[in-house]
Amino acid sequence: MKRPYLSKKLLSVCTLIYCLSFIPAPCSDFRLVTSTVQAGNPVRNDPKTRQAIERGMDWLISAIHRDGTVGPDRYHMPDLSCTAMTGLVLLSEGSTPRGGKYQKQSRLVLYGVLDLVESHRFKRSKENITLVQRKIGLNADLFLATLYLSQVYYDAPGEEKAIRAALDKLVNHICLTQGKDGTWGNESWAPVLGTILGWECLRAASSAGLRIEASEHLVGLALMKHLREQPDERRNWMQQFYKEAAGVRVLYSLGYRNTPEFQECVKTILETVKTEPRVFRFAGGEEYLAFYFITECMLKGQEDNWKYWYPQVRDGVLRTQNQDGSWKGHHCITDRTFCTAGVLLTLLSPNFSLPTSDL
Repeated sequence: MKRPYLSKKLLSVCTLIYCLSFIPAPCSDFRLVTSTVQAGNPVRNDPKTRQAIERGMDWLISAIHRDGTVGPDRYHMPDLSCTAMTGLVLLSEGSTPRGGKYQKQSRLVLYGVLDLVESHRFKRSKENITLVQRKIGLNADLFLATLYLSQVYYDAPGEEKAIRAALDKLVNHICLTQGKDGTWGNESWAPVLGTILGWECLRAASSAGLRIEASEHLVGLALMKHLREQPDERRNWMQQFYKEAAGVRVLYSLGYRNTPEFQECVKTILETVKTEPRVFRFAGGEEYLAFYFITECMLKGQEDNWKYWYPQVRDGVLRTQNQDGSWKGHHCITDRTFCTAGVLLTLLSPNFSLPTSDL
C-alpha cells in the first residue's frame, strides 16, 4: 500500500513548528510572531510588496551558477559572501533543501557554500580580498557562511555531517580572530558592521549546538563604546547611520534596550528614515544589511513608534528597485547580488522563517 504524502500546507506547518522550536522564544514573542505571520504579514497581504519580492527573487535565482555558487553579479566569478547571502534569502522566503518553492535552488546553493568553504584559504593577504571583505572586514565572507550554515543545519537531511565539519572550521577561525576588545579589527570601511556580523553568526552557531570560544559580553561593551563616542567628522552621516542601525540589533538582544544610549539611537534612526530620502537613494550594501538587522528588532518590539519602521523602509527600498527586479549599491558595496539579497532579507523579515529571527 502506498504511503500517503503530506500535503504542502501540512508540511509547511511542520517546518514552521520545527524552526520555532529551534530556539525557544518567550511566550509574548511567540504570540507576536504568530499574529504577524497569520494576520498582518505584508509579504503575503500587500500586493506591491509581494510583487517586488517576486521580481527580486526571480533576478536572484537567475544569478545562481550551475554549481550553486553566486558571484557579485550575474555571470561573475563565485563569491562566498554573495552565495551565503543568497542562501539566507532562500531560507527566509521559506525554501529549504527539504522543501519549498525554490527547494532545488536552496539545495544547490548549500552545495555551493560547502564547496567554497572547503576550498577557502583562511590565511590570506589583504591585497587578495573581495569588495565585501574590504568594506566589512576580512572575515565578512566567513561570518556570512557561518550564519547561513547554522540556519540551514537542521533543514538539510543527509548533509548534517558536511555542514557540521564546515561550521567547526569556520567557528574555530572566527573565535581565534576576535580581538581583546571584542571586535574583529578596524581595518575595513565599516568595522562595526563586521563586529555585529561576527556576533550574529556565532550566536547562530551556538544555537545550532557548536561550542563558542568567544565573548559576546565584549562585543556589547565595544558597541556601547561606539554609541557613546561623538560622531567623527571625517566619516559621513551614512556611515554613522548604518553603524547605529546595525548595532541596535545586537544591543537589543544583549539587554541594553533600556539604556539612554540605545533609546536615543533608535530615536535617531527612526527620524532619519522618516525625513532623509538619501538613506535609500544612495544606499549601498552596508545600509541594506543594516536595514535587515534592525528590521527584526522593530518587528518584535512593543513600542508604538517601532511599528512605522517596516512600512517606511519597505516603501523606501521599493522606490529604488531596478527594472529587472534587482537592487544595486550606490557606494561602497555595489555588488548587485549582495544588495538584492540584503533588500530581500529586509522585505521577507515578517515571515520570521530564520531561527536567528528569535531575539
